Amino acid sequence: MLNKTRLIVKQAIAAAIVFVMVFALFGCAGGYVKDQGVLPENYVPTPSGKVKVQYMFGTNEAEKRSMNDWIKAFNAKYPDVNVNVEFNVNLEMIAAQVASRTVGDVFFLDETQVYNYAVVHDALMPLDYYVEAYGIDLQNIFSAILGMGICEGKLYMVMRDYNHMCLNYNKDLIREANLIDPVELESRDEWTWETFKEYCHVLTTPEDADTKVVGATMPIGYAPVSVMFVEGWGGKYYDTENKKVFFKSDERVVQGISEACNIVMENVLRYEANGGKAIQTAATSRVDFSSYQPAFSTMVFISLASTGRAYEQKGIDWDVVSMPATPVHKVGTGATGFVVFNGTKNRDAAAALALSLYTEEGQKAYNGQEGGSVPNVKSLADSSFWRVPFADKRDDPENGKNYYAFISYPEADTYGRIECVLPPDIAKIVTDGLRDIVPNVVNGAMTLDDALERIESQANAKWETLYSD
Repeated sequence: MLNKTRLIVKQAIAAAIVFVMVFALFGCAGGYVKDQGVLPENYVPTPSGKVKVQYMFGTNEAEKRSMNDWIKAFNAKYPDVNVNVEFNVNLEMIAAQVASRTVGDVFFLDETQVYNYAVVHDALMPLDYYVEAYGIDLQNIFSAILGMGICEGKLYMVMRDYNHMCLNYNKDLIREANLIDPVELESRDEWTWETFKEYCHVLTTPEDADTKVVGATMPIGYAPVSVMFVEGWGGKYYDTENKKVFFKSDERVVQGISEACNIVMENVLRYEANGGKAIQTAATSRVDFSSYQPAFSTMVFISLASTGRAYEQKGIDWDVVSMPATPVHKVGTGATGFVVFNGTKNRDAAAALALSLYTEEGQKAYNGQEGGSVPNVKSLADSSFWRVPFADKRDDPENGKNYYAFISYPEADTYGRIECVLPPDIAKIVTDGLRDIVPNVVNGAMTLDDALERIESQANAKWETLYSD
């Protein structure tokens, strides 16, 4: 999950799936969806009765408050629905309960699981009819976020927020280096990948410096970050119609991943694995950056409070800026959300609850306090209610934070998880390959060409096997 709170989940995909899967442009990997019933013509839903919601989080008061505020707002509109929330339900429990058909009416997933539960397990109820019945304006939802809940042209998942990758940075280091503040450059459309590289070179200190600084730290092998490099120079790494992936054979993909490898080998960016542990690059860089403080670090909104407080406890001035614009601007984007069990005995109320997250009222309630996130409703992007817990730069230009970074460049959003555009078996090969490619190349274990060829050949061979007659 792109989201810090998101769990990295193994895809439990049956090996016997051999039917042809078709993919919507805006949606996770789609396939044949069984007819799950059609509501009677002119049916008018009447939400009432009991529904059970299972939520993966709730380990702190902020997370519980966000959830409970959403339910309160829902009940203000639908007072005849009694909602029971179960917190701290993990995906293993969900999987077992789906198999036994004892799962809640509404439950929480991340975007990588939509195909698995909607198609493989036939466990989710399509929400399309209820969208119209409840007057939900899908045009008002950020398109990349909306698409993550769609499989085979049907809406199965309602996302709770809008999350794309950003950078936090140490403003004191920027001033000391006499560099223009990145937020100012962003406002002038001058915050580019080339400028970011220049800043990393200037900010990285010599090994014998009293204060050791590396230009940036970045988990390049994490898909929501790596897709910026795969697609950011114009590369198109997949063709679902012809069932192919392109890594070595697309020179634009090669160029983008070369950029990722080069900035690490230039000793100005610390590569981090998904878990945050810095890898050693001694074979080529001769620098161990594990003790260096980074000037820039990747983040998503959910970590804003903890990140900001960590800076402030050290007395460091800081801010947030968008990911630098690559030649073809791409920003890894993701979300988590809620689905409706297709075995629910209260379809009307369950659908109403899930879809309320695609309304202004639902988003204001869910994301209107610390523990919430960025609203997925376009009409609320400039609102103040979600800009917590720090002052907004609009109100306090000197000390406020650049919340704009979290809603910037939605036209550049690209799916941050490979599972949203490729079948699970293919996605795993690509995801694993992207995770390993930079350390393998930087440490001399493989050439870039060989690493790209391995991803492409293995993925395409698997794809051919899946769909061979």
